[in-house]
Amino acid sequence: MPTRVRITAPERLSPETVAEMEALYRRYYTGATPDAFRRDLSQKDLVILLLNDGSVAGFSTQKLIAMPDGARILFSGDTVVDASDRRQFGLAGAFGHIMLRLIRDCPDDPRYWFLISKGARTYRFLPTFFRVYVPSHESDPGLLRLRDAVAAHLFPREWVASKGILHFSGSKDRLVSDELRNDPESVLFRCLNPGWTDGDELCCLAPVSPENLNERAERVIRAVEPEWDIS
Repeated sequence: MPTRVRITAPERLSPETVAEMEALYRRYYTGATPDAFRRDLSQKDLVILLLNDGSVAGFSTQKLIAMPDGARILFSGDTVVDASDRRQFGLAGAFGHIMLRLIRDCPDDPRYWFLISKGARTYRFLPTFFRVYVPSHESDPGLLRLRDAVAAHLFPREWVASKGILHFSGSKDRLVSDELRNDPESVLFRCLNPGWTDGDELCCLAPVSPENLNERAERVIRAVEPEWDIS
């Protein structure tokens, strides 16, 4: 049976689904506490769920943020997909549909995707979708300055401007393991965020616009029809 893709709000999740999400997250991340996981979930606006035979096979939490200058930020939080479902495009396609809705609902505002990445697998979402993003092999200085401003606004205590990362004091969830692939993007991620094994997160930004979506993004979005379950 194909994996179902559902986009919903945190308050519409059943206790059983939240427990499944937490169990999946703890399978791939260490250091996460139940209180921290549920607090983070409650602060988000949307959740992408991958459901395989009714069970949670992956998820990603999303928050929509209005910046003081009027820019709209789509912020992706906790994201994990079970290893058995990683060859499918459900999560990426659903994320693309959320971006299209943001473009539709905020046509006159600058729109950006802000991603904090604990591992190279998550960082590789950027080249999958976008023509221009930072940090990259040829980062645009203006976009980097905007990335810095968003990171400082959202994480004033954790933001390390000199490194472009978030560093959390005390206990912080971190990847149990990650694919140590040698493709250019994975190598770049490890160079930019050498502390990823300790839970440091690389801050990334990409403009959300039809012009900045690449051809692969368009194919992935067309291949996925998510179920919308929001009020």
